[in-house]
Amino acid sequence: MSPELVASPSLVYHCPRAGAPVCGQGPRTSRFVDAAAGGVAFLPTDAALAWDDQYLYIDAWLEERDVWTTGESRTGLVWQENTFEVLLAADGALYNLSVNPAGATKELLFIWHDAYQRQGRYDVADLNLARCSPMVIGGDAGPHHRRGRRWLFDEWQLVGLRASVNVDGTLNERHEIDRGWRVQLALPWAGLEHLLDGARSPIAGQCLRVALARHQVLDQRQSRQMAVWSWHVAGEAGLYAPESYPVVELI
Repeated sequence: MSPELVASPSLVYHCPRAGAPVCGQGPRTSRFVDAAAGGVAFLPTDAALAWDDQYLYIDAWLEERDVWTTGESRTGLVWQENTFEVLLAADGALYNLSVNPAGATKELLFIWHDAYQRQGRYDVADLNLARCSPMVIGGDAGPHHRRGRRWLFDEWQLVGLRASVNVDGTLNERHEIDRGWRVQLALPWAGLEHLLDGARSPIAGQCLRVALARHQVLDQRQSRQMAVWSWHVAGEAGLYAPESYPVVELI
């Protein structure tokens, strides 16, 4: 790993090989906390991970008495929506997947400027700078990081991604009491080559940097505010600082 990813993590998760059914086979994570300051999240949220030769599986449970969507679209990094978030980091790249209760997904892929070299690892067809016209993050536009700027490919998609959502209640019926929603994800290793440092397929003992989070829109009478709860305490650096991510070790 690069120096940016070697900070000692507070969380190490031992991720087992998947059985059948595949999702939910790993141990449950600790309950999510306030991403910035710590302290238990107001709405219980946790997850479990597992893997096999084809996929990394993530299963998440989000308690909520009113399961709803805002219907708003993402603008750059901003999506004013209730979402479950996955962030997977490598030496030179960071992948962000967002899923809302209706099953809609949004994907972002960041490449550090210092990692993008001509004829290098990231100078490939699906990350062609001229064709994709990525945004620049960390210059005039945040979030900023001591490593510098990143390219943001906001049209990049993980080929073969499988995502499903099950609502325990009635979606967008604001007057009814719900129990929550569950997200089940399968991220194909074949499409994650930009996020696998030095390997094109998973092996036991391999370590990944993975952050899991929840964005919750707090709907008040005259305004809406966003709460961010995560598996780890991200602190002031925020969710886009991969050196603080939990380590997921494949066992």
